[in-house]
Amino acid sequence: MPFVILVTAVLAVQSPSGDSSAYLDAAARRLVAAARSRRETIDRSITAYRTTVRERIGVGIRALRRDRMLYRRELALRIDWRRDSIAQITVIGARQAVPAAVPRPTLPKDLKRDAGHYAFDPADDRLTIGFNASRGDNPGDSTRDSTREKHDIAFQHPLAPGSEANYRFATGDSSVVVFANGRTITLRELRVIPRRLDFRLVSGSFWIDEESHAVVRALIRPARPFDFEQDLADEDDKDIPGFVKPIRAEVRFLTIDYGLWSGRWWMPRLIAMDAVATAGSFLQMPVRYELLYDEYEVSGDTALPRAPRPPAATAEQDSIARAACHAREEGISCKCRNGHCLAVRVNMPADTAALISSTALPPSFGSTNDTLISQGEMEELTRGLGKLPGAPWQFKARPPRWGLARYNRVEGLSLGARGELDLGRLRLDGAGRIATSDGHPDLAAGLVRETGAARVRVAGYWRLAAVDPAARSLGLGNSLGALLLGRDDGDYFRAAGVELSIVPPVTLPQRFSLRLYAERQRRAVQRTDFSFAHAIHEDHVFRPNITADSADQIGAVLTVRAQRGIDPEHVQMSTDVTLDGGAGTFGFARASGTWRVSTPVGKTLAAAMELGGGMSAGRVPVQSDWYLGGPGTLRGYGGGVTSGDAFWRARAELANRWPAARVVLFADVGRAALRDHLSLARPLAGVGVGASFLDGLVRLDLARAVRTPTGWRLDFYTDAAL
Repeated sequence: MPFVILVTAVLAVQSPSGDSSAYLDAAARRLVAAARSRRETIDRSITAYRTTVRERIGVGIRALRRDRMLYRRELALRIDWRRDSIAQITVIGARQAVPAAVPRPTLPKDLKRDAGHYAFDPADDRLTIGFNASRGDNPGDSTRDSTREKHDIAFQHPLAPGSEANYRFATGDSSVVVFANGRTITLRELRVIPRRLDFRLVSGSFWIDEESHAVVRALIRPARPFDFEQDLADEDDKDIPGFVKPIRAEVRFLTIDYGLWSGRWWMPRLIAMDAVATAGSFLQMPVRYELLYDEYEVSGDTALPRAPRPPAATAEQDSIARAACHAREEGISCKCRNGHCLAVRVNMPADTAALISSTALPPSFGSTNDTLISQGEMEELTRGLGKLPGAPWQFKARPPRWGLARYNRVEGLSLGARGELDLGRLRLDGAGRIATSDGHPDLAAGLVRETGAARVRVAGYWRLAAVDPAARSLGLGNSLGALLLGRDDGDYFRAAGVELSIVPPVTLPQRFSLRLYAERQRRAVQRTDFSFAHAIHEDHVFRPNITADSADQIGAVLTVRAQRGIDPEHVQMSTDVTLDGGAGTFGFARASGTWRVSTPVGKTLAAAMELGGGMSAGRVPVQSDWYLGGPGTLRGYGGGVTSGDAFWRARAELANRWPAARVVLFADVGRAALRDHLSLARPLAGVGVGASFLDGLVRLDLARAVRTPTGWRLDFYTDAAL
């Protein structure tokens, strides 16, 4: 699939609004006018440049046990560009890998075709990075009207004519750069404030050279996350299942930074993007992109003034220029826009295998020093993100999303819907369900405030709660097991109250979570034995639910997570620690933790180990005990086979090394009991064999419980150790 990022995209030509409210100070009006005037000229004084390009892309997936790398690519090029001549691009390093399936690096497909897109004409102040040779149109063409194309998601340029209809402007900080010869350059910050909650609008910070009026640094993020239903969906897309909605992409930042060369020319130096794509509540896929232009050698006439930008070319002129470029010489590619073509020849070495191990390549994601951005630049970038203008206040009601469904032995089939009201800086959300077993409602409503550092949610609820939220007992997997197999591994109680939860924003690693609550807890009664297994054999019924203690509680839960390593070809470790406690009817405190490690063993095998344990103090209610059993804790046994206010458990796995598909041998041991009676003696144990796919993202296990209650059990689940 073509990968195209428009760093500075285009705006439809529209008449200026003349709205004086667009400028919060006179200096902002002057900066915008000067920057617009510069955009109407071109600088053809650069006659040649050479540079080294390093690029890397990483796509991952988040999971409870450990994050995984789905795809990565690294590229290194040397560009020799000369005006009115053929640009030469030499590939000096290239590799790609799918670590979750085939970690061995390979040469990227269509490398020779794609490499031509990294050369640029310095006279063009809009830079498109990536590759999209399969499309004949140019996504950076300033004559295109992105407001008139339904599927165009290009950003509306803040400096384009008429942008006052979309943005407000204010001046921010200033900075003075002092050179060794005594020359100084003053940079002024232009703060860009979007008027509406539109993904095509950006909130940004533009640093502008006071002398040349060139934008030398831009830091932006969309006014709101991209939403598939809102921004791209057709009528045919209504068939998308409700449980995968909303489908969103949230950009943490997109930045472009320029460097000054020969005291005259601002040349692109660093382009970077950090984003996360999400689907429903179960899938998060971080995406990182970094592109570095370095080691410039620039030649030109420093005295040559800028010239007026020529008028937009017609379609006929574009076609003529493209035909002339392709007829110029064999073995070249052409990048054409506005009646002008950049001819590029890509040179590949005879030994393409050497490209994969080239020392010129940037470091892979997950490796030591895995960034092209220096520590100082990252700190400055983080500070800049915190200062970006906030989203505007706006009222945006989303239609309800039907299709919420789950199945368990308390509610039977529970059906519902969720809705959302976006106020810009705050978001109201709500969900409601009805249990078909007894008509019991399940209601929740919350108010969310998200900043660059945390996502804070205050909520009220009256709901069915799982004793172990990490086991995902109310999720799709356990629901299917309950409905089809008559096997519900969760235990439940009723909870009504209020809570405050604080977690990192979705664009950051989920390293912690904090929940403060005040709630009334009551018993949840089992209401059904129906399942397909029960329909076949009447004696196949659900195990009883726990008898929860009635309690009025206030409490807190803090979880901290850490991970080191993301490549299955190297050692990976992760750990999580949870501290929680409550006061009220019951006063107690608990602490638990899990440590995991996986590593290659020789050339053909991989091994993993997981250790977990927990202790408590005080009087613990039944619903706050630990329950072992099921694929997440003790395979071979059903949920809640052993419980208590203290526990320990361990598991070990051995498999073939190829992560795309593995055969796994495993063993689990564990025991839960009252803390005064917990020991290592005679634990429950299960052994078995499993099939693992995509580095444990999908897992099928056949396990045998070797201590009473013995038996066989088949489990299908996600996010395994191997």
